[in-house]
Amino acid sequence: MVDDPDVDAPIRGRAWIAWVGGAVLLVGLVVVLLRILGSDGGEAADSSGGDAGGAGQEPARATGAGEGGGAEGSGTASGVGRLRELVPGATFEVPGTALPTTDLDGALVTYGAARMGDGDPATAWRVPGDATGQTVTITLPRPAVVTRVGIINGYAKQVAGVDWYLNNRRILAATWGFDDGTTVEQTFVQRPAVQRLQVPPVETTALTLTLTAVTPPGTGDLGRDYTAISEVSVTGRRAG
Repeated sequence: MVDDPDVDAPIRGRAWIAWVGGAVLLVGLVVVLLRILGSDGGEAADSSGGDAGGAGQEPARATGAGEGGGAEGSGTASGVGRLRELVPGATFEVPGTALPTTDLDGALVTYGAARMGDGDPATAWRVPGDATGQTVTITLPRPAVVTRVGIINGYAKQVAGVDWYLNNRRILAATWGFDDGTTVEQTFVQRPAVQRLQVPPVETTALTLTLTAVTPPGTGDLGRDYTAISEVSVTGRRAG
């Protein structure tokens, strides 16, 4: 048998260039594939990191800018549940109470402390004379984180064409106090509607309302020398 004389012979001419070029293309293809695979993995990692970061920020938005804002966002207390009116079920301690009277329509009218929390602005707690310096204590049914307080600062009743708001004294300023010893000042305009003040969130069970400025008595034949509060409003969430 005669061996093939070209089997072990060296490659002649420029044929070796084709082999080198093929090897280069193969290496380049491997590099491109590695870069594509590496890019996919990096994007997956970035996406995972972004989701984790977003989830970590959700509680901050919920308790800060999302639900708070203003003074409410500056406090450190936080409640749970929805924001709601906290006065229903509260009890009131007052420095005194005016005697019952008969209204212009002949109806008997009483002025007990519970009138401040009955949801009816046409009823009121009323005390004789100038109540400047006197304090009303509101005890909530359970501890709560309070974010707003307010009152109707007079007797917001109209009957038989008579406006009893202007015929009684109106409260012009008061100081709210909370269980932790903090206080806030509130001033009022002469308007027979609930006037609310946003306060830094504070956990409390009792609130004090100290009257610091009151108008003179009502004038004219129907003017009365009584200080009155028709409604108290305390807004917040139950304590956690």
